[in-house]
Amino acid sequence: MNKVSDTSIPLEMANLISQKEHVIVISLYDSYEAGLKVVSKVSPNCEFIACNGRKNKLTGLYKLSKLLKNNEECIIHTHQTLSGAWARYTTRNIKSKNVVHTIHANHNSFNKIQNLIIGCTLKYADFIVANSNTTWKGLKKWQRNLIKDVPGATIYNGVNVERILNVNQYTADKLLEKKRIKKDEFLFGTVGRFVKVKNYIGILKSFEKFLLEVNNPKKYRLLLIGSGPEEENIKELINSSSLLKEQVTCIGLVDKDTVYGLLHKLDVFIMASFYEGFCNALMEAKVVGLKTIVSDIDIFNELFEKEKSLNFNPNNIDEIKDCMIKAVDSEKVDKEIVDELRNKFDISTSANKYLDVYQKFKN
Repeated sequence: MNKVSDTSIPLEMANLISQKEHVIVISLYDSYEAGLKVVSKVSPNCEFIACNGRKNKLTGLYKLSKLLKNNEECIIHTHQTLSGAWARYTTRNIKSKNVVHTIHANHNSFNKIQNLIIGCTLKYADFIVANSNTTWKGLKKWQRNLIKDVPGATIYNGVNVERILNVNQYTADKLLEKKRIKKDEFLFGTVGRFVKVKNYIGILKSFEKFLLEVNNPKKYRLLLIGSGPEEENIKELINSSSLLKEQVTCIGLVDKDTVYGLLHKLDVFIMASFYEGFCNALMEAKVVGLKTIVSDIDIFNELFEKEKSLNFNPNNIDEIKDCMIKAVDSEKVDKEIVDELRNKFDISTSANKYLDVYQKFKN
């Protein structure tokens, strides 16, 4: 991996897989002390090796290639852009090494350099997994041509249903209390990195219009949970509007259990992305049983085809606003649909499918 974090999907998956197989987590950027702190908490069954590439990227890449070449492990599972591409390239001619790569995102959300780095090395993988059928379609045409002879499959990310449903909500309660959020407020919320593809600016502009139309706007609040490169622009927009400044709360980065606790406090979850590969945050909200309003994009239509969702064009501020208004009075989500999602997208199901892929190479 490039870097470990307690919100990392690959790291959570590694922990489940390590209960049956020996797993080593290698981090390109982390120092041993910092990385081990995260890995021991999230994936206690995994061995951890740090390349310390944050101080010197070239030294980190050299250490990563040396580890991969010398390690006796037969399967290398790559994920993120730089570490994944380098791992595939440096092991391309070693027959004893089998590389499985997971494509996690729609490639329209990557810049040209990222697409080039990923695309030119995908052909060195022995097996490619996409986290949705939409993710496969999101590959560039030239990338698909390069990997036409590489076998692959779709394995959905999955979410930790048991952990989500049984989380201790104490920390979330205390956080809302600290932020002076009243218990009778109607809470809209979203979770994710503050990046352009997540369309936070669109959500904020829509919420401002929503507040202007509803009776008693002080009853409604929007929680933004996360952080990222667009944070300055987001806060600038919030501070430019007296309504948004009063009724929007930026929670910031919090640990996974606090996120799950906060989901249980929301009334409506919003996901207004322009592109997604899977979107774990939305699936986690669905597992909680929240009412959701989401972009009318391929991935959400793929994952939630049986559900009558409130969908909108993510480029249309008025459509998002209208969905917010409808969501306030809409009926609760059908329990049968929620139960079906919990069964289908549990992370243990995904882990077992990855183990099946590994077994093919072991045999």
